[in-house]
Amino acid sequence: MKRAWWIVIGLAALVIGGTMTAIKINNIVTALPKGTGAYRKRKLSQITGIVIHHSASDSGTAFDYARWHIGRGWPGIGYHFVISADGTVNQTNEIDTVSYHVADHNTPNVGICLVGNLSNHPPTVKQLESLKKLIQHVSTAVGTQLIVRGHRDLNPTECPGKLMKIAY
Repeated sequence: MKRAWWIVIGLAALVIGGTMTAIKINNIVTALPKGTGAYRKRKLSQITGIVIHHSASDSGTAFDYARWHIGRGWPGIGYHFVISADGTVNQTNEIDTVSYHVADHNTPNVGICLVGNLSNHPPTVKQLESLKKLIQHVSTAVGTQLIVRGHRDLNPTECPGKLMKIAY
C-alpha cells in the first residue's frame, strides 16, 4: 500500500517537533543554463507563501529542469529550490526573483520542487526533513511565517503528487 506523507501547517506556520538545525543549501543559480530574457525581481515584503512541487519524474536534476523550462521559452528554471531524494537542497533562483512555477501566483510565492513522481511514491524521509528546514529558512529570510501550499491548491494540477499531502 502506498502511503501519503503530510506536511502539516497550523496557523500559517509549519508545525515542526523539536529544535531545527541549520540547513546546507548549494547555491547553483549562476551555474544553471539560462534562456533568453530575464525574470523580474520583487521585494521580499511581497512574498507571502511557498508552493511545493514535484518533478513528476523518477529522476532528474535542477539542470535537467532548467533545460526543460528554457525549452518552454522561460528565462530559466521555474523553481527557487530543488530538493533531491537524498535531501540535498539546491538553490536555483534568488528568493527575490519572480520565476514561473505557479501560473497567476508567481509574485507572492517561492517555488520548491521535490525530485520524484510523488503520485507513484512518497517523498523520502530526507526530502521531508530538508523541506521542513528549508521552509523555516525561507520564512526567516523573508521575515515572516509563510503560507505553504501545494501547486494543486492554486492551479488545476495533480502536483505535488497524490502521495504528497499538505494540510492547513
